[in-house]
Amino acid sequence: MLFGYILVRVLLVLARAFSRLPRRLSRGFARLLDAGTRPFDVVNYLGPCGAARIVSPRRMGAMFDRVTDVLERRLAAEAENGLARGMHYPVRWDPFFKDFMTLADIYRYPTQHFDFHHRQLTLDEPG
Repeated sequence: MLFGYILVRVLLVLARAFSRLPRRLSRGFARLLDAGTRPFDVVNYLGPCGAARIVSPRRMGAMFDRVTDVLERRLAAEAENGLARGMHYPVRWDPFFKDFMTLADIYRYPTQHFDFHHRQLTLDEPG
């Protein structure tokens, strides 16, 4: 879950930058990233596996607290109209990436992703 929230910080920077440019540029960038889905899948799997060997669970907890604190402060400081800014995303990379995502969508993304995997891994209660 930590890595999803770390990713959001990068996604927000990209969205802010591309939202100032013509939409066709972010659409082209998203298509380029979609073309690289196979290598992305490998990195997306191996990155967290490697990081989990390097970063201890205690450090992960502290990192998670810092990252979510920063995101919470930034979200609170966002202007309402700023949350509507966004860019096109590579829809093949993640089931929660939409063709166009606003900053508001990006702030929600890691929790949606986590909830999805939590439902996958949770056994139904008996009875």
